[in-house]
Amino acid sequence: MRAVFFLQGERVPASRARGFALAKALSLRGVTCDLRVARPSVYGDTRLPWPLDRPRWLYVPFAALARLGQLRDLRQDDVIVFQRPMTELATIAIERWVARGRRTIFDFDDAIFERKWGAAGKFRRLVALVDRVVAGNRHLAAAAGVPDKTVIVPTAVDTDRFAAAPARATRGREVVVGWTGLSGNYPQLAHGAAGIARALKRTGARFVAISDQPPPRSLAALNAEFVRWRPETEVEDLARLDIGVMPLPDGRYERGKCAFKLLQYMALGRPGVASPVGANVEVVTDRVNGFLPSTDDAWEQALTSLIEDPNLRQEIGLRARARVEEGYSLSVVADRYQTLIQTLAR
Repeated sequence: MRAVFFLQGERVPASRARGFALAKALSLRGVTCDLRVARPSVYGDTRLPWPLDRPRWLYVPFAALARLGQLRDLRQDDVIVFQRPMTELATIAIERWVARGRRTIFDFDDAIFERKWGAAGKFRRLVALVDRVVAGNRHLAAAAGVPDKTVIVPTAVDTDRFAAAPARATRGREVVVGWTGLSGNYPQLAHGAAGIARALKRTGARFVAISDQPPPRSLAALNAEFVRWRPETEVEDLARLDIGVMPLPDGRYERGKCAFKLLQYMALGRPGVASPVGANVEVVTDRVNGFLPSTDDAWEQALTSLIEDPNLRQEIGLRARARVEEGYSLSVVADRYQTLIQTLAR
């Protein structure tokens, strides 16, 4: 028995969290894993220098064509894991060919059915095609609409790699508040920017944005220090933060978010402050292992209290780390995935 993972790209966040890391953990448990990674990514990401890497949509068909070369040597006893759709094309013809006579899993951790015109239909066809659906949170599981074959497996954090770091006994201007994410998600950060900016002004704390591009002018009130995201320094960069934030508007797409950045903060023993949207409310118990502000005033109050009280940061951070270890560590999630794969392989 072999688990074949079709991943969306080398640097696609979902592929890193729910593909590479998970497959490595499964391999240590004796599950043979074969990773077939889209190059270019299904979204058209390449390693070409600027401006050849733009526009990305030009490379989407090439990514689909490259998938054809990954169909060789599939075996009938393989368990296939589709980490989201195999291409950005409207068709699922490639998935149908791969699934023929094989056990299949469709794993998704985002509201991909809300992304663009036609996405909902493609999503429904994929759900109908596979033997099991793995959803990253309760909202996504409900959207799949097939409870008899759906399981919820959250996005995991490698708690060995993201080891808890000691809390710093600092206050005010020595405290670092921060956010990490793709530049396309800056509008989500903007949702909490007013309350965050007020807390920063009130306390003198600093703000760090870890991303692929600097923050736009619309976020100038945060006066953010920009740190370019790199896989080699990801943990080190996040460990600079004393408090991590994850604002989200309460929209149909955002309700599908699986709280990955929040879980990363928490794994490091840092208190997370996040909007009560999507998986955030599954991960955090308000004022116990994090904060879930829903208004600008609540954002300001939560951040100010944490910035000015290092003991509170430490207490919340310890409980946050324990929460991740309990239900969201790579070890826990890999055990659940192993059981699923072995059940299908019988």
